[in-house]
Amino acid sequence: MRIDRLLGLALVGVTFVARRAAAQDSTLACHVLPCAVSFEWGNSNTPPDPDRRYGAPTDMESVFLSRLQELGFNTTRGAEGGSAITVRLTPLNRAICETMSGTNTDYSCHTVDRAAITVRLDNPDAKPIPRVDVIARCSDPKVSVTFSQFGRYAAEMLAYTIAGSKGSRPSVKCG
Repeated sequence: MRIDRLLGLALVGVTFVARRAAAQDSTLACHVLPCAVSFEWGNSNTPPDPDRRYGAPTDMESVFLSRLQELGFNTTRGAEGGSAITVRLTPLNRAICETMSGTNTDYSCHTVDRAAITVRLDNPDAKPIPRVDVIARCSDPKVSVTFSQFGRYAAEMLAYTIAGSKGSRPSVKCG
């Protein structure tokens, strides 16, 4: 009988903690109601062609969306109305193609240089989210990040900013 009461009390406590955690998460942007995500690529607004070294821009977009969903965000792709996340990307059109540069270095590859992420919330009473500037730099200045590495880093930076810059700051994984 004593074990039954302790088990019941523990169950009530766990339920209370879970509800409280869900209530806290619901105050974060794009956790309860979906946010439409759109990508804008420079002046032409069309993604660059896939690159032989850095991958395809569609990889960056899909990794960005899947990483946000792993982090608890509710996202949709390019829908109208409601809250929205806009990712404005600046391409790096002269990236080094070789893994080890030497004489006559080939600069014909391209990848992402930076992004400016803005979040527009549908709720006028919600706390505004500042613009997130994402610049992924590797420790070696001759190395650039791939499209998928940039997408993962950009999603983690957005989540870090929305959470109030709590916890450890995300870092880019180069290589």
